[in-house]
Amino acid sequence: MDILNSRKTILRLGLVVAVPVLAMFLLPAYGQSGQPRFDLPMAFLVGLTLILLTHQAAEKRHRLMQTINLELNKLRRIYHLSRNLSESDSQRYRSWFTELHGHLYRYLSAFSGRDFGCYEDTNSEFRELSYHVYKVPELRSNKEEALYDDLLRTVAKVAESRQQIKESKDSRMSVYVWLVVLLLIVGLVLSVWLSTVDVWTSRLAAGVTLAGFLAVVDLLYEVDTLASEYRSIAQRYVDNVGRIELRRREDE
Repeated sequence: MDILNSRKTILRLGLVVAVPVLAMFLLPAYGQSGQPRFDLPMAFLVGLTLILLTHQAAEKRHRLMQTINLELNKLRRIYHLSRNLSESDSQRYRSWFTELHGHLYRYLSAFSGRDFGCYEDTNSEFRELSYHVYKVPELRSNKEEALYDDLLRTVAKVAESRQQIKESKDSRMSVYVWLVVLLLIVGLVLSVWLSTVDVWTSRLAAGVTLAGFLAVVDLLYEVDTLASEYRSIAQRYVDNVGRIELRRREDE
């Protein structure tokens, strides 16, 4: 997972770390030496909550990336199956395979200049690809029927993967969950502030503590929304255009 791939993300992370440290040195300190600390129970609660939420978001991201890899794998398999089918009778299948290859090329190329947030915008390109599979010429041998059955199953698997990708992409944390996280962070900030003693070591420790928790919240946001990875995910589809084209040139 490569999150630090944009100036915007790096700048935001820098502010997340610098602002709480600076604030703890500028704000008045209300803590007294020897008094009970108010921030330890709150820090434990917030830390446990963020660990659970981040783990769930990471698991969701992992499943999404697996499904994307599956779709790309099956798209390459569509190319190989259709090519093998066309080789059984080049005269009958040449036009069909050429058009199918064009639809596959257009589908993958549709991600060029877009990010993963526009995934649904490629629906029409995929429909053209899947519909063209059904236009196969008459099958005349058991081998052709077996290849075509495998091709149909592969197209169905891609369609299923696309549906799972859409659902996973849109299944972000709810507004309610983010409000709970916000309230917990506010409570943590207040408890740390009220527990800070007016010495530079206590102020530094308080600032670093808050910076660490806020950095985890920022990480949770990135993992949950994939905001910084949208461009790179879309590029994976575009990169597969070159892989298919290279294989085709090697076969010719």
